Amino acid sequence: MNPGDDDDIREWLTGRIGAGVRLGLDTCSEMLDRLGNPHADFPSVHVAGTNGKGSLCAHLSALGSRNGDLIGLFTSPHLVRVEERARVDGRPIPEEEFDRLLEEVREACSIEPAIQPTYFETTFLASMLAFSRSGVDRAVIETGLGGRLDSTRLVDADICAITTISMDHAEILGDSLSKIATEKAGIHRPGVPMICLHHEDEGVRGAIEGIAGADAIWFSPESQDAQEVANQMALEIGGRIGWDEMDVHVTWHGRTFSPMSWSGTNFHLSAAHNPESISHDLSRMSGVDHVLLLGMTQKEDLAESTSLFSNADGRIRTIVTEVNGGRRPTVPIVDLADAVSEASGEDPLLVPEPSDAMEVASEIARERGCSVFVSGSVYLVGSIVEEHASREGLDLWDSLVAHPPRDETEG
Repeated sequence: MNPGDDDDIREWLTGRIGAGVRLGLDTCSEMLDRLGNPHADFPSVHVAGTNGKGSLCAHLSALGSRNGDLIGLFTSPHLVRVEERARVDGRPIPEEEFDRLLEEVREACSIEPAIQPTYFETTFLASMLAFSRSGVDRAVIETGLGGRLDSTRLVDADICAITTISMDHAEILGDSLSKIATEKAGIHRPGVPMICLHHEDEGVRGAIEGIAGADAIWFSPESQDAQEVANQMALEIGGRIGWDEMDVHVTWHGRTFSPMSWSGTNFHLSAAHNPESISHDLSRMSGVDHVLLLGMTQKEDLAESTSLFSNADGRIRTIVTEVNGGRRPTVPIVDLADAVSEASGEDPLLVPEPSDAMEVASEIARERGCSVFVSGSVYLVGSIVEEHASREGLDLWDSLVAHPPRDETEG
């Protein structure tokens, strides 16, 4: 492939989705070498886990910024724009800059023998270039899948962290918690401390200690709230880096539970994607009057996924919609409605377009004096965030900033 064969670099990036998911370090190791090893230009905090790793990364970035460091933040997936995966000082890098970096990656791919990185690998490579060019003092890196064979394992980490361990991607990472823990603990580097969220399962603790030994440091938070846990864990890690303890403000759509407003009605976004995180977010709404807006991409077991929403305590009405984005197509709206009805006995309203569905949900919530709870898909959350910014006349990039920049927070 010649670099100019495809005029649209974003079409080329989208084409990387077809490469699927690939575990292993060889592809990115070679690509990073071709790109001049930008990941070696800064130290990194490397974070793995089933849930909470993105929130921890956001809190670490905010804390580092408050301490005067320029932080590069790599997370996935993105909600609205792919540039969210590469934030510098809390802000997604500009589109034009991301295009230039993607072009560099594509040109490196074309060197013989040609390499075809996955979508995730491509965004990781572009992010490493972005952080190097920006002169970041430190990067905070979230793993994509697992840890041991995740391409992010290549970063130069001087401290690591593991958040929760629960059943997720069992077909790839293993069919038991201990096997999954072993894979995620694979981010460990000998002699590098690894701060691990305490786990009740002795097998999980044993698996992690079997990999990290004395480098595994167990952390027990004082709170059960996911964002407070992320904040407390960030302070523990930051203290070991040399950062002072400071209050931080984090905007992490779909994870923090701060209400937003749609036509005068409060709504909450949940980007939860597996049983543990969905159950955590649903527990916040239990017994609280709300309208549920639900959309999902195709699942291996739709009935199992919708069963999580079977407890309708406090639910005034359920509205189902369709979502677009990612590798998987939307669950057809009729199929989703049938699954919800089977799980909870409800008769959902069917509104195919997400923004229209949000308008209907907000009207019902306004009449009943309650809020709207949006859940089921990160892509649904992303579409609502984008539409909300448009309706409110907000700059979308400002809406996607994870925390205030360091020039507003230092001191």
